Amino acid sequence: MVVLKKDIKTALAFFLAAAFFAGAAVVPIRADGHPAGPQKRKKVADEKNPQYQYELGVIALRYGFPDEAIRYGELAVSLDPGHFNGWNLLGSAYFNKGDFAKAAEAYEKAAAIKPGAADIHRSLGMAYAELKETDKAEAALKKAFEAGGDAESAYLLGKLYYGARRFDEALAFALKAIQKDGKSAKAYNLKGVTLNQLERYAESAGSFEAGLLLAPNDLNLQVNLGIAYLNSGQTAKAKATFEAVLPKIEQDVMRKQVEGYLQFIKDAGK
Repeated sequence: MVVLKKDIKTALAFFLAAAFFAGAAVVPIRADGHPAGPQKRKKVADEKNPQYQYELGVIALRYGFPDEAIRYGELAVSLDPGHFNGWNLLGSAYFNKGDFAKAAEAYEKAAAIKPGAADIHRSLGMAYAELKETDKAEAALKKAFEAGGDAESAYLLGKLYYGARRFDEALAFALKAIQKDGKSAKAYNLKGVTLNQLERYAESAGSFEAGLLLAPNDLNLQVNLGIAYLNSGQTAKAKATFEAVLPKIEQDVMRKQVEGYLQFIKDAGK
């Protein structure tokens, strides 16, 4: 029997959802592209109505024009500095553009207006995470989880702890995310990569298998499962898993790493 050194950490496939964008509230749109609802207001009244400016900004952001969304958001908060939706829109638009510092500033303003709004604290935490301000991100995400107890906030906290190599805490919040949403494949992936770092390889494989039942075509889960099999000494399963997923991989970095794992298995069998 080939004995492999159990030291392969999940280095490549913790490609967690990068879609951190917490979009502004959905506004119904008519066929002509304008917000649904009463349309008998005078144009002058509309121009001085922060909610109307916000609605136009939501439409702009939805159609992929963050700069326009920012313009409308700034109009909204200039008309009413306490306009929660306007600050939320600005945060979302700046986040969409990758300007995380300005996104955080806008979300901070929104959180000050509605401190009990879980989604704003979650968005603020994501902005801080992008800025690598881990302590602030942790505090904001904890507020979001305490306020809403939602699966996404738990998942994001677990992801944050994983990145900080606080694996016991990462595992705890991965489990909370699964408890809140048992159909979250990414939460099972988080649980699996964390267990892998804790060298609990058999449990890690089980988590990836559970994730693949929910998302059978997820390449990251497939590669991670192969790594877990390899680390747990299930060489034949690891080889079969890597060989099955390799033709589906288009990304060069992932492809080369999987090829490296297969070569490692081949060399170990000599």
